[in-house]
Amino acid sequence: MVTQKKKLLIITGSFGNGHLQVTQSIVNEFNAMNLDNLTVIEHDLFLEAHPLLTSICKKWYINSFKYFRNMYKSFYYSRPEELDKCFYKYYGLNKLINLLLKEKPDLILLTFPTPVMSVLTEQFNINIPVATVMTDYKMHKNWITPHSERYYLATEDLKEEFASIGVPKNNIKVTGIPISDKFEAAIDKSEWLSSNHLDPDKPTILMSAGAFGVSTGFGQMIKDMLIQSPQSQIVMICGKSKELKRSLTGQFKDYNNVLILGYTQHMNEWMASSQLMITKPGGITISEALTRQIPMIFLDPAPGQELENAHYFEAKGFGKIAYTPNDAISYVAELTSQPDALAMMSQQMDDSRVTYSTYKLCKDLLDLMHHSSQYEEVYGKVPLYAKLFVK
Repeated sequence: MVTQKKKLLIITGSFGNGHLQVTQSIVNEFNAMNLDNLTVIEHDLFLEAHPLLTSICKKWYINSFKYFRNMYKSFYYSRPEELDKCFYKYYGLNKLINLLLKEKPDLILLTFPTPVMSVLTEQFNINIPVATVMTDYKMHKNWITPHSERYYLATEDLKEEFASIGVPKNNIKVTGIPISDKFEAAIDKSEWLSSNHLDPDKPTILMSAGAFGVSTGFGQMIKDMLIQSPQSQIVMICGKSKELKRSLTGQFKDYNNVLILGYTQHMNEWMASSQLMITKPGGITISEALTRQIPMIFLDPAPGQELENAHYFEAKGFGKIAYTPNDAISYVAELTSQPDALAMMSQQMDDSRVTYSTYKLCKDLLDLMHHSSQYEEVYGKVPLYAKLFVK
């Protein structure tokens, strides 16, 4: 428990919604604890350091899943064995130093891969405690910060990967990926489906276009799935794409077994009330689905963290990879006609999930801060040439 005034600085990133969701889950958990002696601040380092360039990079990142897959693949898999090599290693350095010397945090928590942090821990010899929350299921070198006090990881398998490159096991905690505690709460599935004019006795297939609605071809997929699985009903989440929602609403306005939704705050309820989910394998979405024990079909995962997540979940029996819409339709027909197979997948997920991940992570962060050094011991070691960056 924190008995003296402490400050936690969270460095996040807005490349996709996942890192921001993890950050918000942690902030909400600390707020629920009502800790008078703890101040939590969060910064989107790269966006604040270089707003224009980062905004351009974000647009490229979002579109890379659709138009620039090979380019993103080359970026993601480049020189995996060279842990200290990253082309944006110094990106945001000036802003980071300013943040540290202005805010004087007792602990830095990274919820976004931030290679520039290693410049401070290695070259500037700042020994402020650093902790990292990895938001995917496969190790990537950009998540490694030399001399980090703690890594919060999703699985024991990932812990072994980190240990294999020399990260001390004592510095690793398998907490699961932080998600909202609401995904642990019981949901009355029949009541939820009935309140949305769906049949509680039919298998419900949940489809998600992702936070930015970048996927296409859903209209024909839905029609083909209903032909292959006529006993099922489909809930389509269009995300932020108003165009996709408008198009699909027009196509299925006369269907009583298809519900088209836009952006929703009720993904928890839909996951809890569905038997199967078609989605992109983003780290947060699949962590929420793992907690809700809903098997998944991963539609055409992009190279990089998406594909690595999908491979891991498929190997564990939590889902299947569909490289084409026809593959997805075949899997839906197969699984909805075999309730025992779906039940087995759900049971495997239940056996593997880590409960109350955010709470466990926050409790450990409090312990780290309780034992952190005093300000003078940490920042007194910042060399003069680093302090000259301060504006």
